[in-house]
Amino acid sequence: MTAPATGADDVALLSAILVLVLPPGGDPAALAHALLTRFGTAGAVFAADADELSAVAGGRVQVVVMLPLLREAAIRLMRTRIRQGSLLASHDALMAYLQAVLARETLEQFRVLFLDRNARLIADEVLAQGTIDQTPVYPREVMRRAIRLKASELILVHNHPGWNPMPSREDIMMTRRLEQIATVLGLAVRDHVIVGNGGATSFRQSGLL
Repeated sequence: MTAPATGADDVALLSAILVLVLPPGGDPAALAHALLTRFGTAGAVFAADADELSAVAGGRVQVVVMLPLLREAAIRLMRTRIRQGSLLASHDALMAYLQAVLARETLEQFRVLFLDRNARLIADEVLAQGTIDQTPVYPREVMRRAIRLKASELILVHNHPGWNPMPSREDIMMTRRLEQIATVLGLAVRDHVIVGNGGATSFRQSGLL
């Protein structure tokens, strides 16, 4: 099997991080190459399962602890940035944040971003989690939470574990049902974003909403 090509920038980034946690005499560049050969990109390394990281890192606990912490720090920084203005005017930042959070999840997850009347983020919450290809969505729980948070607008989000972020017929029907219920309650569904490992699809930008 041919090893995937790795970018010099990813090698340099991982090497700079690993040198901080490896013991004297360790080879951060060699471990960086090994991690990238196994996972493909630096982003995939940060999101990797702890057991898989441990196998490549030779059981080095420091590495297994450090890399997920850096991913969580990056996600929190991105969340802080998208809180600073209208999410509807920050599409690229929103999509980058959602892909960072969901692209490597192995189970399907349904989240809702609750927004105020100025489309600023109030909360990002996981409301359901299911199997590898199915998540139960309960409109009553979505709307109850929106009312409790005093939200005015909603962005629906779920992931397709794997590479394909295209909406299914069921995704479209569920979105329309939630949109109809939200309208009755004076709320607005502004988008539904589906995240896959290779990208994301916005209903709003695709003309589906």
